[in-house]
Amino acid sequence: ELSGVSDWAENHPRQHPKVRASFRPRPNLQNLMASQPSASTPTQETPKPQEGKGAGSAAPAPDANQAAEPAAPAPTENKAGGADEPAWAKKSMRKRCECEMCLSGKATTHNDESHDQALDQKLSVAGLDLRIIGGTTKCARVMVKFFEGLYKEGSSLKDKTVVEVGSGTGLVGMCLGLLGGKVTLTDQSYVMDVLDYNIANIKKQADAAKKSFEVKTQEHVWGTDTSSLPVPEVVVGSDLIFAHEGIEPLCKSLKALVQKSDPKNPAVCYIAVIRRFEWENQFFKLMDMDFHSE
Repeated sequence: ELSGVSDWAENHPRQHPKVRASFRPRPNLQNLMASQPSASTPTQETPKPQEGKGAGSAAPAPDANQAAEPAAPAPTENKAGGADEPAWAKKSMRKRCECEMCLSGKATTHNDESHDQALDQKLSVAGLDLRIIGGTTKCARVMVKFFEGLYKEGSSLKDKTVVEVGSGTGLVGMCLGLLGGKVTLTDQSYVMDVLDYNIANIKKQADAAKKSFEVKTQEHVWGTDTSSLPVPEVVVGSDLIFAHEGIEPLCKSLKALVQKSDPKNPAVCYIAVIRRFEWENQFFKLMDMDFHSE
């Protein structure tokens, strides 16, 4: 875990989440990758339902010793957004975080006024002033600053294939596109309209500024087949651990994506996390089984 992920973060030591900078596959996973079919001849894999979560099975009973998750904050009006834009562009969530760690007083990095959850935000990314409809998380905004420092514009990321999991409104992936990557943003079907809306707007800005911007979208549900996704050199994800039942499928997708990459030069996963619940440790335990963390 890195506490100072960029010049910006170093100057704001109490206003950024810790970034689990990168995960590289362990040797046993690299051996498995070498034995996989080549990317040119993908095989279809039918995902197996998790034990106790098959069709028609009941959800597991809640743990009485586990703190209940707070209800999602109710939307409030946000003055930004024109009359010709989607209704959700004028909404925002309450700014203060209400997660388990904030309510208990343990959190110091995201329960402050910079935890902006407005659904219409203006940000400067890779030299362009962007407007992101649908909002961004603080975790994503810090990850963007991290990548801006890691990948100088048009240099080490140029033409590399990037896959983002759980893209949300697309800030991180679009940043990597502006920095030269060939990026595929993935999420569930109901997120695609927001992603496509933001990509189209930023593509116009990139074209006007004569910047390369190769960004596309593709549906992907964690834990399902990844054969139709591009073979990645870089895999990214930001603020993805929000439900306990999503951890195992998320790790499965990250592992499968890395298995698709070149065994001699395996993909690197960059995962940014804001800690909210004690049970999030399960994510790191599962990742550490197959990846080296740096």
